[in-house]
Amino acid sequence: MHDIHPLLGCQDAVDFRQTWRTGGVWRRTITLYVEGGALLTLHHAGRGISPGGWVLRHHDFTQLSREIIAGAMPVVTDSGIQMGRSLLLPPVRQCSLRLAAGEKISLLPGSCIDRADETGLFGPLSKATRLPVLPELRQMLHCFSASLAGEDIDWTLWLGRGPGLTPSQDDMLIGMMLAAWEAGWLNVHNSNAFFRASGSLHTATTQVSANYLQYAARGCFASPLLHFVFALRSGRRMTAATASLLAMGHTSGADTLLGFWLAQHFIRG
Repeated sequence: MHDIHPLLGCQDAVDFRQTWRTGGVWRRTITLYVEGGALLTLHHAGRGISPGGWVLRHHDFTQLSREIIAGAMPVVTDSGIQMGRSLLLPPVRQCSLRLAAGEKISLLPGSCIDRADETGLFGPLSKATRLPVLPELRQMLHCFSASLAGEDIDWTLWLGRGPGLTPSQDDMLIGMMLAAWEAGWLNVHNSNAFFRASGSLHTATTQVSANYLQYAARGCFASPLLHFVFALRSGRRMTAATASLLAMGHTSGADTLLGFWLAQHFIRG
């Protein structure tokens, strides 16, 4: 048996002692999930970390990718998760992916959105962010501002639209929540009510996306999103941080950036 010691884990990851099933095995990630519930994402080192994620060394990730089969049910013990000939141990070193509000609102520079990168539903970023705001985006922004004001919004009516493992409008909503947490409009006092009227998100979108949305409502975001906000606050390394964000998924980064831009329209008043 080969023991795998993760390099890093997210503090908000769920307890690994659950009945897991292997989801997807991709070039950068491996997902384990509990039917209708928790998600554990294993990341290739150097590719960042998501909420509920563990980071594996290159050789461990490669070996695990070759051994496991999608849909299989790993053996879970008190020591770790056994997959094939490998025993995946819980990480010793952990990090926080929670975002605290900044001292002032960090406005998005035009250079971040005046780009040809394609969004999932609304064409290039440069076109999707033209004023006046597109009608569908304006309606989504209205729902978002109402939600922040304490109104009950059923977000399942918006989720699951667009291509990808995390559909486009789900990524947009995560970008909007990122902007709201950054500005302090979402916080520990009101965030629990954000999806209060939405029932189970798992009925409206993919399991991966439902988990990321729930984490975002609690102020937990993938490391490229946090790096982007930190660069925006400091005014340094914006080019690298924007490129890292836009490299997420096929259109996930662009959709997230579109949502961030859209929410700042409301936050700026």
